[in-house]
Amino acid sequence: MRVIILHFLDIQSKHNNAIVKALSDGAAGSGHLVDVVDGNRSTDTLRLTPYEYVVILSPSYGLFKGKIPARVTEVLSSCGNLTGKKGAAFVTKALFSAPSANQVLMKAMEKEGMVVNDFNIIGDFEQACVVGSRLG
Repeated sequence: MRVIILHFLDIQSKHNNAIVKALSDGAAGSGHLVDVVDGNRSTDTLRLTPYEYVVILSPSYGLFKGKIPARVTEVLSSCGNLTGKKGAAFVTKALFSAPSANQVLMKAMEKEGMVVNDFNIIGDFEQACVVGSRLG
């Protein structure tokens, strides 16, 4: 299965870089063809239609009321027709805001017509590897 991992993390951080790599390696270890795209960079020509499964990985902001970067909704709305496309919504662990940020991310994906069949809060690279191995 062709899988894209579209992340909005600052990969200058070793922790975030390890999470993205572990998620990708876990999915590739299950036999998926994985592409990793940084959503913070230029995504003007990005189209998600060739992929069978779309993974969105976002940081969570806020203390109690979870928020995701505005860039996530911008990119999702400009990536082509996503109606009926299966996907997963993952956010990085934060103090108290991660569960509500995950709901915000799922709603943004569902607004574009995606079917979210997996969601999780990722805290470390071991968990990311396990989550990546069960994608699909």
